[in-house]
Amino acid sequence: MKKRNDLQAAALLLTLILFSVMGEGCFFQSVEEREPLPELVWPSAPEKPRIRFINSLSRPEHLEIRPSAVDNFLNFFSGKAASSMIKPYGVETDALGRLYVVDTALKTVHVYDRGEIDYYTLNPEGAPFASPIDIAIDDQRGHVYVSDSEQKVIKIFQEGGKSYVGEIGKGTCERPTGLTINKKTSELLVVDTLSANILRYGLNDRKFRGAFGGDGTGEGRFRYPTNICAKEDGTILVSDSLNFRIQVFSPTGDFLGMFGSEGDRPGYFTRPRGVAVDSDENIYVVDGLFDNIQIFDSNGRVLMAFGNHGTGYGEFWLPAGIFIDKDDRIYVSDCYNKRVQIFQYLKKDEVQE
Repeated sequence: MKKRNDLQAAALLLTLILFSVMGEGCFFQSVEEREPLPELVWPSAPEKPRIRFINSLSRPEHLEIRPSAVDNFLNFFSGKAASSMIKPYGVETDALGRLYVVDTALKTVHVYDRGEIDYYTLNPEGAPFASPIDIAIDDQRGHVYVSDSEQKVIKIFQEGGKSYVGEIGKGTCERPTGLTINKKTSELLVVDTLSANILRYGLNDRKFRGAFGGDGTGEGRFRYPTNICAKEDGTILVSDSLNFRIQVFSPTGDFLGMFGSEGDRPGYFTRPRGVAVDSDENIYVVDGLFDNIQIFDSNGRVLMAFGNHGTGYGEFWLPAGIFIDKDDRIYVSDCYNKRVQIFQYLKKDEVQE
């Protein structure tokens, strides 16, 4: 028996060596090679560009993450081959540059680590996702939070999402969706779409600190809130979806203002979803029915928009989440196109006059 096992092990090793010598191509033949990426900017000439298209991602190879031939061989036969996105929603990067994308159809989170040339997924052992929606990353404490709207909890990970450590929100959340970290107050903010509230949890003790909002159309009230972000100074922005507006709150949840209303012109909304802020405090709002991203100044005055309906680069089909990293790279989950598109905000001093 031992001799037969030794022969099988030797045969496997020889096979791996042969595939390594042959190169990686044999395992990537099924990966569709895409055409060169176009040069796209908004607005178009003769105006000075402010947004540049960088990349479109639906699988690890689009970020030049290609496992070795041996890894591909083992993954292929173990059924762990990398999956393409199906229905991306929440998107965020961490301090090490890893990109996390919540896939609501696959019920997982894709993680793309260009530094380590690695791809993996978040799958909490013994507590699988039922309906993951959004993600928030606390770089200071090394925690990754993922909302699960069906299970009515927020799942917590560490070590880049590779280690599942538990959950919060049970008995408090009714339908948690959008998430953000408020560094100013050391809080995790959770949009509870069903109760129309914003829930607050301490990042150090993970205890519930209270809520603000409530159902309604008046100032500080919500109708089907979906997404949220917090600025560096702690100011909170909430997509108040069925009130067709963005509401602005102090770090402690006091109403400060709002902008937007229902309509089909610039500055108006039909289905506001993801919201984010760049380093110049411009506010970006994803509109799922406009299939574009509108940009406003810090006072809520519309500046420009980019994108339109379609399947090409720089076009969207029911976009949802958005995240802007410290280098002003803009990540947009292009839901029905099964991808995340990446753009660059061009600051005034980066544009050639």
